Amino acid sequence: MKYNNVIEYSNAIAGMFDWNYTTFIRTYRYITSSVAAKWGQKIANRRNVKAVYVTVERDAAKMNHMHLAIASTVETDLKKRIASAVNIRQSSIGNIEKIRGKKQTLQYISKQLTRQERYIDAYHDLFINSKTQKNEI
Repeated sequence: MKYNNVIEYSNAIAGMFDWNYTTFIRTYRYITSSVAAKWGQKIANRRNVKAVYVTVERDAAKMNHMHLAIASTVETDLKKRIASAVNIRQSSIGNIEKIRGKKQTLQYISKQLTRQERYIDAYHDLFINSKTQKNEI
């Protein structure tokens, strides 16, 4: 994907929800696209989570990590809820940071999309909690 397209794509995702938290998951096992999809959906299905935007970024030949942007109600222990949802240790999850600039944060999370030719296993997806969406209609 060309850089300008990534900016447009990221800005469109940024406008879809009130993204308020970001973090990463680094398990020291290779995160496949199917695992990332399962984890993204499990996190999105948690109570008080409206949506999760997930990207997987490759670090080395056999190492990668997953970035997350989360649209959620104010959550006191989001790290614990994420760990519980995907059955990993809390130490594998980075600090939960409040998003201050949605567009800039989503552009940063999506940065690997400009390098998709180099990073064959790059992955990104958007997961929406259907339960919270039904309540807002």
